[in-house]
Amino acid sequence: MIANLVFYLILGFSLSINLHIEKRNINLFLNNSSNNYSIKEELKRKIYSTNVKENVKLIDYKKNSILRDSENKKKIEIEENIDQIKSKIELEKSKNSYINNLNNYFDYNVYLEDNKLGEYISDVNLSKDEICMLYEDMYLGRLFENLVAKLYYSKKVNGFVHLYNGQEAVSSGIIKNLRNSDFVTSTYRDHVHAISKNVPPNKILNELYGNYNGSTNKGKGGSMHIFSKKENFIGGFGFIGEQIPIAVGLAYSILYKKDFSPSENILENINYTTREENSNLQGLKEDDVDVVVCFLGDGTANIGQFFESLNLASSYNLPIIFVIENNNWAIGMESSRSSVNDLMNNYSKGKAFNIESYKIDGNDVLSIYKLAKKKIDQIRKRKCGPILIEAITYRLKGHSLADPDELRKSEEKSSWKKMDPLVFLSNYMKKNNIVEDSYFDEVKKRNQKILKDAEIDAEENRKKDENINICNVLNENVYAPSQSTPFQSEYEKYKKYDELSNSELKEYYEAVLKENQRKKENKKADINEKFNEKKLPLIID
Repeated sequence: MIANLVFYLILGFSLSINLHIEKRNINLFLNNSSNNYSIKEELKRKIYSTNVKENVKLIDYKKNSILRDSENKKKIEIEENIDQIKSKIELEKSKNSYINNLNNYFDYNVYLEDNKLGEYISDVNLSKDEICMLYEDMYLGRLFENLVAKLYYSKKVNGFVHLYNGQEAVSSGIIKNLRNSDFVTSTYRDHVHAISKNVPPNKILNELYGNYNGSTNKGKGGSMHIFSKKENFIGGFGFIGEQIPIAVGLAYSILYKKDFSPSENILENINYTTREENSNLQGLKEDDVDVVVCFLGDGTANIGQFFESLNLASSYNLPIIFVIENNNWAIGMESSRSSVNDLMNNYSKGKAFNIESYKIDGNDVLSIYKLAKKKIDQIRKRKCGPILIEAITYRLKGHSLADPDELRKSEEKSSWKKMDPLVFLSNYMKKNNIVEDSYFDEVKKRNQKILKDAEIDAEENRKKDENINICNVLNENVYAPSQSTPFQSEYEKYKKYDELSNSELKEYYEAVLKENQRKKENKKADINEKFNEKKLPLIID
C-alpha cells in the first residue's frame, strides 16, 4: 500500500513538472512568435487538453484513495495493539495474583536481598567463643593451603592440587554448625572442608604426600580424594558433580533409617540421634535428624546431575543443604560464558524445585554462619526441607597449582583481595573489641605449630613407607576384586601366543605393514603365503 502511494506521488510529480516545462517553452514560443491569434489558441487547447485533466484527476483520486486506505489500516493496527496490550495487562495481573497466592500459601522460593537477609538472621546471636572458633578455623585452613603450595613447588607433594585460599568463610560458616554425625560431601578443592569437619591436618598432609601410614586413604587418593569415615567426611571427588547424587543418597538414608525404627543394638551404627545427645541442645528429648551438606561450584551448577538431585531432594523433603561456592570461574571459563543466568543468580535454580534458596556474601563468615545455624536447626526439627545457598566468593589462587592464572585480570584479582574474608573478620573483631590484639599472634603461633608437627609427621611416615613393598598393599581396600570366569581356563591354551619374542613381534609388524599396503592397492590376499611356516604366531586383530 505504501509502495503504491509513493509510486503515484512520483508519477504525478514528474507529470506536473513535464507539463510545467512544456507550458513554459510554448509561452516562450508564443511571446517570441508573430503568428496569429488562432495558433495561440490551438496551442493553449493542446496544453489544457481533456486527457491531461483526466490524468491529473485520476492521480488525485488514487492518491486520496491510498491515503484513506493507509489511515484506515493504521487505525485498525492501533486498535489491535490496544487490544493486545489490554490482554497482556490482564494476563500479567492474573499471573501476579496467582504467584502471590502461591507464595503466601506455600511460603517457598525465599530469596532475601542483603538488607532483608540481615533482618532474617538478626535473631541469631553469636557468642565470643563462636566468633573465635570461626576465625581460628579459617586461619588454620589458610595456613594449611599456603604450606601445601610450598611443599608442591618443592616437589614433596605431587599430582593435582587445588587450593581454597579466599573461600574459607564458606567452609567455616557452614560446616562449623554441624556435629560429628552430620555428613559433608566436597569437591576436588577439599582440604579446608575436611579441616572444618575436624579431620586432623596431619592425616590430610600424609595423604597429600602419598604416605601409606598416617593418611586418610593409605596414600591412594591424594589431594582430590580426602576421606574420613570417623568424621563423616565423605570425600572430595575428582569429577565435578559426582558428590551431588551421593549426598542425596546419604540424606535419603537418614530418613529411611529413622522410619525403619531400628533396634537398640544397631542404633549406634546409624545416623539418627536424639537432641539430648547434642551438647548444644541438652534438655530437649525431642527426636531430630542429622544433616547432609553438599558443596559444589558455579560451573557444576549447570550439569544434569545437579537438577536431578534437586528434584529428588525436594520430592522426598530431604535434610540436605546444597552450597554453591560461586567464585565466578569454572576452571578457566568465566561465569558469563558458562551460564545463561546472571553471574550471581545460580541460587534461582532451586526455585524450579520449590527449594528455599538464598544468596549471600561468601566472604562474610558471620552472616553465613547465622544463616546456616538457623536453617540447620529447622532442618533437624523437620520444620523445613532442603535448602540451597549460593555464596558469592573468589579464589585468590589459580584453578590449581599448575595454573599460571593468566586468564583473570590483575584488577579483578586485586579488587577481590581487598575483600579477603580473614581480614574482614579480624577487622570486625578488633572494631568491636571482641578480643585483645595479642589474640591474633597467639592463634598464628598455635596453628603454625600444628602444621609444623603435621609436616614432621608426614616426613617421618614417608621414610617408613620406604620399607613397604607396594605390591603387597595394592589389593587392600579393593571392594570389587576380580573373579575367576570360564574363559580364563580356556585362555591357558592360548596364553603362549601372548608371550611373543622380539623376532615374532618384528614379523607381526612387517605382516601388518604388508597387509595395509595390500588393502591400499586393492589386491587379493594370497592365502597360501607362509601357510606352511612353523611357529606362526596366532594373531587376532
